[in-house]
Formats: sequence, C-alpha cells, structure tokens
Amino acid sequence: MAKVTEEIKESLKSVKTAFLSTASKNGTPNVVPIGAFRFLDDETLLISDQFFNKTLKNLKENPKIALAWWGGKGGFQIKADITIHTGDEIFRQDVEWVQSIRKDLNPKSAVVCRVTEVYIVKGGPDAGKKIL
Repeated sequence: MAKVTEEIKESLKSVKTAFLSTASKNGTPNVVPIGAFRFLDDETLLISDQFFNKTLKNLKENPKIALAWWGGKGGFQIKADITIHTGDEIFRQDVEWVQSIRKDLNPKSAVVCRVTEVYIVKGGPDAGKKIL
C-alpha cells in the first residue's frame, strides 16, 4: 500500500468533484463524476455509492479503480484496490457520514479503496509522474 501525504489529502478535500474510473472484466472503461469521498487514513479512501450502476457492476468484476481530480490545491490520480461493503460497520459509518451531509442521500454501498499508487496531474515536466 502507498501512504498519501497531507498535501494529497488536502488537495482532495479542496474539490467537490472527482472522477472515478473503472473497467469491466473485458476492459471496457467507464468514468463517472463523484462527490462523496474522503480519506479514512493515510492508505485508505472511502467512496460512498449512492448512484452506481455500471460502475458497481465493474467494481464487482474488476476490483481496481483510478480516481483523479484537479482543483485550487493541484491534482493527483490515485490507483487503488477496492472492497465493497454493505450491511457491516463500515457501511453503517458511511451511511451516517453521508446523511450528516445530505439527509436525502441513501448509500447503497461503501467502497473502501486501498491506495496502491499516486501520480501527479498537471502540465509540465512532471506531468503523469508517479510519486508513490
């Protein structure tokens, strides 16, 4: 697992939307904008699933993701291995967190992402550079 820095965590906190990329078992790509995400610790990201359809199917077939964002504090791309949680303590905590932000949202699952790699997202000589 890769440990993310405070800079990476702060960068993600500073954006409202990130882009989640998945692929089916045969490699067909899919990308969706998401807004319910947060770091649980230096190695783990939580993504809350309210609306995933094709994305959830892909996650079940191929439990790997890429998450990218860009904002006022820069941007990064994270690659991670995932597990899907429903009906357990992680899921219950996800529901509580999401509903504390928006009572009308009802998570279907909690996607726990174990960070494996991190890349810089910006133009210039470091574009696409792996940093973790």
